[in-house]
Amino acid sequence: MRAMYTKGVNFTPTSGESKLSGSKADVVVLFADLRGFSTWSNKAEIANVAELIKAQYERVIQVCNDFHHHFHKFLGDGFLLLWEADAEMNSTVCLKHALDAAFEIHKKYWYLVKELGFDAPVGYGIGLSLGQAIRIQPETFIKEMNEVDFLGYPLNCSARMQSLAEPYGTTVCSTTAATLAAASDEFLYPNVPAFLRRLKKPTPAALEKAKGMKGLKPEDRTNFLYLTWPNSQAVLWKVDGIPDC
Repeated sequence: MRAMYTKGVNFTPTSGESKLSGSKADVVVLFADLRGFSTWSNKAEIANVAELIKAQYERVIQVCNDFHHHFHKFLGDGFLLLWEADAEMNSTVCLKHALDAAFEIHKKYWYLVKELGFDAPVGYGIGLSLGQAIRIQPETFIKEMNEVDFLGYPLNCSARMQSLAEPYGTTVCSTTAATLAAASDEFLYPNVPAFLRRLKKPTPAALEKAKGMKGLKPEDRTNFLYLTWPNSQAVLWKVDGIPDC
């Protein structure tokens, strides 16, 4: 979703013909969405809504500084982060950054809620997906429209994965799950208890929900998994983030 508030904007004309170029890119995508935000925002004070969204914007910038995503979109009560593999940052490094970012988003939100001084949405649901996307670069007659964008299955899949996650939960697509399981020493740190990551199977209720989702490949309806940080979350947010049966 590209957002532009056009009221009162003086657009900058450019010279040259209008065209659109595209290329394929290997990406890791993280989609985060606040659970229950719409219901909460309809009842909350406007100042509280603004403060929470401001904190979210600041958090994304901090994630960029710490985990170096290459692209992001703000989506109201959520956001999308994308890592694009290249010569300096291969797919393995991109996935490691995305995993670390997912944990930090959950952790920092837990601390934020304690400091806000008002009731806030319970937590983020996060979806992770990896694969090949399309990077597009428009050249139009309006300078403000000439921004790089991404589209393709990994972006759509991550959005659907997050909808399967409860507050403080993280769902990974089948490709991501297989990648993590195949290199558990590298990604899941099974021999380092303090930083242990664990993959958990979806519940029957979650599988049933995924079965009816449009736009998912068959394997992503059945082979997605939940990613947890059992030792850290037991101390902090104290929930699995896995839907109840």
